[in-house]
Amino acid sequence: MKRIETIILLLLSSITISAQTSIQGTVIDKDTNKPVPDVIVQYGATSKDYAYTDHKGQFSIPANSEDIIYFQCIGYKSKSVLKATLQRQSIVVMELNPVSLAPVVISPYDADKLLEEVMLNTKKNLVTGTSIGYLLHFLQTKTTDTLQNEIYLKYTTSLDEKTLKKSLKKERIPYIYNIVDIRRLQKSVTPTSELYGAEYHASHLLSFGKSVNNETSRSFTSDSSLIILNIEPLIGKDGWANGQVLINKDDMTIKSMEIESVDSVLASQPAKRYMGKLVQVLRKIGRFEFAKAANGKYYMKECYTYYKFRAVNEYGIEEDIVYHCDVDCIGSVNPIKVKKRRLSGYCQELFYFPDSTVEDFWSYNDNADPGWQAYKSSGELSLGNNSTPKSKGFSYYLARSLPAIPIVILLLVI
Repeated sequence: MKRIETIILLLLSSITISAQTSIQGTVIDKDTNKPVPDVIVQYGATSKDYAYTDHKGQFSIPANSEDIIYFQCIGYKSKSVLKATLQRQSIVVMELNPVSLAPVVISPYDADKLLEEVMLNTKKNLVTGTSIGYLLHFLQTKTTDTLQNEIYLKYTTSLDEKTLKKSLKKERIPYIYNIVDIRRLQKSVTPTSELYGAEYHASHLLSFGKSVNNETSRSFTSDSSLIILNIEPLIGKDGWANGQVLINKDDMTIKSMEIESVDSVLASQPAKRYMGKLVQVLRKIGRFEFAKAANGKYYMKECYTYYKFRAVNEYGIEEDIVYHCDVDCIGSVNPIKVKKRRLSGYCQELFYFPDSTVEDFWSYNDNADPGWQAYKSSGELSLGNNSTPKSKGFSYYLARSLPAIPIVILLLVI
């Protein structure tokens, strides 16, 4: 009997250890929700650090994996997911890769002109005059501290049409950010998020470097609905980035974009002195996707940014600091629900706001959080009843006051 109890205890302890030393997840198809087998899950820096999904789409990787996990499968778009995201959301959704015709290399001049055109067209076709709700998750880690700083934020963006028209030539889009709710899990004593704070919206991603030292290839999807631009640095030259831009061919607007700064370019940039330390950027990644609303205008559906810095103090001690921030659109929101607390667009300032809630509102549980019910949890934006109300004008209020006029006259006579 004691031997059986010992065996059971050993099994339980092995299960516990396994749970602590591995990360499990499942990969599914975006359109069918069915599991995707034989997906390569790259979790380390070497070619040996990978795993495959089984016939159920399930995988298991070590808990001490790299910050970013890469998923690759024939016929699907490659995908990168934060380890922190994977630990709280074990489902990975992969999208079929559109079959494209043979790519053609275009000149740097043509590439720059095309990118400028689609950037401008996208700005002109953005949703204006309504509040759009987003859910943000921001995580900061550093090698000299085992603790983490973490923020969950519900916020809205709105865009004034007149202000946008005046700013079309500028790099930054004049969004107005308002806090709906915030949950800050500040675990380290001194947050370093003021260190070149990571911006969390697509307003700063709609900009491109010059293509003179890059090779840009253009191709089309099989149904010719999308133009695919693949951007790579020329061999032996420091191009500005690696990336891919998908363009809606019908109106020449951006569908999605993923850009990663070239390591050699970042390495060549001088370190900047900040708060007594020399700071250098090691890695930058930006990814976002636009979707079309019911009125034909575009809005940001999701956004992801990743920054890695190295800081060296006066004693030569190094620490690496990593920010990653993912943002998902929840839908349109009633402006009455918006709190008048403005954000400039940097995660750093979130550390200076007091906690306003203790609820885990990021679970998308509408019933548990009545304040979240104003959003459409489908993630698709509908600009109908929830759009910003327009001014009703003089005629509206005159018609509403007509029944009261006889009473007013009677009171005056009396």
